[in-house]
Amino acid sequence: MAEKNSGLIACSRYSYPPNSLSLCGPINQKTNLKFYTTEGLTDLGTKEILKQFSTLYPYLTLIASQNNLTDPFDSRVVEAYWLGNSLLNKIPKAKLYNHLTETMGLKKKLKRKELNNISDKLTVLSLPHHSFHVLNIYRRTGHQDSPQTIETMDACIINWGEVLEIDGGKIKIKTQRLTHSLGKLSFEKNIIRTVKTQGLEDQPLLRLKVGDFISYHWGYFCQKLNSPVLNNLKYYTALSINSANWKPAL
Repeated sequence: MAEKNSGLIACSRYSYPPNSLSLCGPINQKTNLKFYTTEGLTDLGTKEILKQFSTLYPYLTLIASQNNLTDPFDSRVVEAYWLGNSLLNKIPKAKLYNHLTETMGLKKKLKRKELNNISDKLTVLSLPHHSFHVLNIYRRTGHQDSPQTIETMDACIINWGEVLEIDGGKIKIKTQRLTHSLGKLSFEKNIIRTVKTQGLEDQPLLRLKVGDFISYHWGYFCQKLNSPVLNNLKYYTALSINSANWKPAL
């Protein structure tokens, strides 16, 4: 029986874009996942699909367990991972390092120097946030085991923008673009982009208007953001960029 579950719905909306591109999650479930995201309904199958995202689900279980929450798809946990909130502050550095090296298997994928660099960064900032993983882990951990590029990082982080125009299945926004110059990441501001809705039947689109702020992932509209959530996303993304730019003192 289909029902509304805010945590599962939000998680589906952020997970569908890379899944639709065959980058993450079960490729044979694209149609079902799209139904959950556009209709805003979930059932027992929703969890089973999302549990198959090899990067997402371990992060959710880590955040939930360290905050004494039993459901990895609790809306607070989902918000913490994708957008950022105070639950992230409860994760010990040692737990996150073990999560990255053992649970995510990075010990076998990264060179010793890269692992040491991650370990050093965690002494400064321990952040089990989506943008932290994207910007600070040097290999993709979905279906494509390959190095990150500035283009894939820009597409993969959860970005935000102000709605300028809504035209059918497209939303024009004023946003920012991730750039890399002189060895550092930063945002180039006042970029105009057009993002896709998650289908013409996309229910959240009906409540959207010019002037609203939205989040987007791999070029797809995810959700409307209120001011506190938008500020959290900006804050935790900035921390993740600062961590990516951090270098140990010589």
